[in-house]
Amino acid sequence: MQTVVALAGEVHDSPLVRSALNRAGLIVAADSGANRLRQLGVLPHVVIGDLDSLQGDELFHLKSVGVEFEPHPAPEQRTDGDVAIEHALRRGATSIIIVGLFGGPRYDHAVANLYLLTHPSLQQIPTWSVDGWTALTVLNGDGVAQTHFHGHIGDYVSITAVSEQVTGITTVGLKWPLSDATFTRGLNEGTSNELIHERAMIQIGEGTAFASHHFRTERLP
Repeated sequence: MQTVVALAGEVHDSPLVRSALNRAGLIVAADSGANRLRQLGVLPHVVIGDLDSLQGDELFHLKSVGVEFEPHPAPEQRTDGDVAIEHALRRGATSIIIVGLFGGPRYDHAVANLYLLTHPSLQQIPTWSVDGWTALTVLNGDGVAQTHFHGHIGDYVSITAVSEQVTGITTVGLKWPLSDATFTRGLNEGTSNELIHERAMIQIGEGTAFASHHFRTERLP
């Protein structure tokens, strides 16, 4: 079951975001992520958190239309997003798309949210963040080590090392191909590669990396 987890960051509306929401069998909002969804005209199935960011009227509306609520078990130790992902997994998520990953004045929240993609429980679960015309996923040599892109010739594809080193990087369908390459964290060696076909693939051997796809034409295939 594809599941969307909505965080509190800004969501730039697009057909890419709408497609993710429309395909979701379950939509989980982390606290005020419910507000972001409502701005898109979408209701979550469940809201997770300590509810410190939801206004009284908003909270009343969500409860009145039957949205499920689950309290945060340890707000002083874990973020709402962390708990929302674990809830999605308990409900049978086989893939997860996160919206609202970035945005707002808190850099600490943005960094923490980005690294939610490397959550240990997600190593075997395809997990993406989608916003506007960009989609970002995490690759892990001990789990989901390969991903495929479907877009347009000229779309940007970037690979960023998260672990100290990422080895065995191999690509198909990119302008600057890689074969058993090694990237080192902090060197940004794989930024702004490009699709040369409508489909492409990235695979890694060991380590952890982010892989992102930006639709330069701002339309779906």
